[in-house]
Amino acid sequence: MTRASTGPALRIVRVTATAVDVPMRRPLVTSVQTLRSAPMLLVDLHTDEGITGHAYVFCYLRRMTVAVKAALEEAAALVAGSALAPRELFACIRRHFRLVGATGAANTALAAFDMAAWDALARMLGLPLATLLGGSPRALPAYNSCGLGMSAPAELADEALALLEGGFTAVKVRLGRADAAQDLEAVRAIRRALPDSVRLMADYNQALTRAEALQRCPMLDDEGLTWIEEPVRHDDYAGAAELAARLRTPVQI
Repeated sequence: MTRASTGPALRIVRVTATAVDVPMRRPLVTSVQTLRSAPMLLVDLHTDEGITGHAYVFCYLRRMTVAVKAALEEAAALVAGSALAPRELFACIRRHFRLVGATGAANTALAAFDMAAWDALARMLGLPLATLLGGSPRALPAYNSCGLGMSAPAELADEALALLEGGFTAVKVRLGRADAAQDLEAVRAIRRALPDSVRLMADYNQALTRAEALQRCPMLDDEGLTWIEEPVRHDDYAGAAELAARLRTPVQI
């Protein structure tokens, strides 16, 4: 029998997390705030056979890395010495966080641990992680999401062209200005500047109430967008479903 069929032989020794603050070439300007760097947590899951799984999470706010790291250390202490069985470990940690709520910093920590655990298991088996999870390594389309914030439409058009450097064939613009007409103007300015072959997505970053989204999103239905992302709160599934039913443009959550 192979090690894959007998189950993981590794045991977790420790989990370490390193906070880093990565400068951005272009600030991320959303309807909520402006980010000029990317606060991240780099996670290493060490096993008794010297195999280490790696993961990272984007914490959005610099001080949030402290909270995520604390939650990750809590999870790591809980499962130290356990066999590397990602599904079982995920369920165990989630139960542990039940009373405080497996959301926010705790959920981000859980995600980081889960990714590192699966990465370690893939390394043990000598497989690409995609293969272990049932897929296969292949080329995937990527879009450039670095920029296109709340700037003037003329500036956005120039920036959109610059974001195609490196071979990108899709870009994403942030929306959520106080005036819906200004959002529409920004989308149209970018769309005019881009070649027809380049895809354009829009992201509200959860800026709208459900009522606002039902009024504003249809204004974008004929603007050639690939999708409209997070117009409402990320957990408002009913609102997202209602929007998806009314719009021709896909809704991304």
